[in-house]
Amino acid sequence: MKRRRRRRPHISKIPMDLVMGEILTRLPAKSLMRFKCVSKLWSSLIRSQYFTHRFFTVSSQPRPRFYICLADLANNYSTVISAPQTSSCFVVDHDLTAPRRGGYIWQNLRGFMCYTFYRKPRIYNPATRQLVTLPTFKSKFIPPAPSERVEAVYYYFGHDPVNDQYKVICSIAPKHNQIMPEHWVFVLKPRGSWKKMAPPDFCPHIPAATRRGLSINGVIYYLVLIDLYVYAVVSFDIRSEEFKLILVPRRDEDDLIPGRVKKVSLMEYDGKVIVLDFSHLTDKGVLDLWVLENAGNKEWSRKTLVLQPSQLHLVDNLTFKVGCTTQHGKVFFAPYDLISPFHILCYDLPRNDMTKIEIKGIPDHWFSKDKANTRFQLMFMDQGESILYLDI
Repeated sequence: MKRRRRRRPHISKIPMDLVMGEILTRLPAKSLMRFKCVSKLWSSLIRSQYFTHRFFTVSSQPRPRFYICLADLANNYSTVISAPQTSSCFVVDHDLTAPRRGGYIWQNLRGFMCYTFYRKPRIYNPATRQLVTLPTFKSKFIPPAPSERVEAVYYYFGHDPVNDQYKVICSIAPKHNQIMPEHWVFVLKPRGSWKKMAPPDFCPHIPAATRRGLSINGVIYYLVLIDLYVYAVVSFDIRSEEFKLILVPRRDEDDLIPGRVKKVSLMEYDGKVIVLDFSHLTDKGVLDLWVLENAGNKEWSRKTLVLQPSQLHLVDNLTFKVGCTTQHGKVFFAPYDLISPFHILCYDLPRNDMTKIEIKGIPDHWFSKDKANTRFQLMFMDQGESILYLDI
């Protein structure tokens, strides 16, 4: 008798578009970085423009993370540590210290962080570990020798969603002088270079010390001082490369507080630019918000928040700064000095609620350093991870 051959069950192959669209995009960035080693095909797919864009738009959002930059000015040393959020605290679980990393963090955008290290602007992607240093340029306001006095140099990072293009603008001006600053722009592309922009057609100004920039729908926004008492928001259209100046409204009592003394910051909430004035948060428990309702028509609205009486003790006799903000309306206030145990305050604007959060795991030796030579910064990344590799 002839034996019948058993037919092997037919196993259909998973279509590659299904693998890309429904499986790989659901994985964390850390796993995708390992999967690049599977084959050249997988590496090519994961690094493709289509996949990197799809991963950012459809991947599940990771847990928000704090990044803390600690700088020892006396020994020219800095380190970056990160911490995921738990219910009531952040616990440091990762040290990103490496050569040329650290310095002053300016902004985070779409999974990237923009910072300066020894005057040089750098862009770092925590997911891919790619570190890009932008080329230098010559300005009449920047002395050539590192030992000489550095003037006010500010960098702002933006993304144009229409052309999927990243740009960095730099504003340079002598400190405390009402002179129109120089403006430079850098397009993040192969063999990119800095281009000096024509002076904007509005009055001289100085970038505000908050140094916080925003990128919303293809426009970069940052805060400036027009004179001793007047703030304004500068907008830069990434596609047209046009600057505009939008004056921030003033109240009658604003004349009593010079702009250099006022406590203000810039944040994004619900897709709108908000100027956050916390000058009276400590003494009155009051927070003023100026919301830019229509940038084209320069229309503002004002909202005042009053801290709940049961939470006033959190800000009593405390000197603090805005450490960072989120797109969901949370503001993190931090003390100026690094004190153990280290706490920050989280103000949830939509709920008008403030909570105290402890950050654990900062190495003990940082608390014993001379406070005059120690600086720290906070950055909260809640926009998701990016696996995009910048080609410059």
